[in-house]
Amino acid sequence: MTNCPCRTETPAYSGLDATVGQSVELACNTSLNDDIVWTYDTGGAPYVHDVYWNGRIAADKRRLSVKTAGGDLHSLIVSDVRLNDSGLYNCYDEKGSRKVGYQLIVSGERDFLS
Repeated sequence: MTNCPCRTETPAYSGLDATVGQSVELACNTSLNDDIVWTYDTGGAPYVHDVYWNGRIAADKRRLSVKTAGGDLHSLIVSDVRLNDSGLYNCYDEKGSRKVGYQLIVSGERDFLS
């Protein structure tokens, strides 16, 4: 379940391809000092997972970090990507408006450690 006060919208997604083991950066520009929420959806699950909210990364997402630059850029970094990182990533501002969405597609050798 999600804690995000996000509005249900169906905007377009930017496609992003990655290979197992790479790191990817998903950029989100918001207003200065916005509290942002990053969500992740596998596309098949009946709910969305919060991965970043209230300035914290979800406990089960150790390979994720958020890089902030200039107060208005909040990039989600996914390190050592795995096949199961494929899915839809969304960034919302504190009012619940979606700022950007990415469809991450990970390819490469199957990773048996995930």
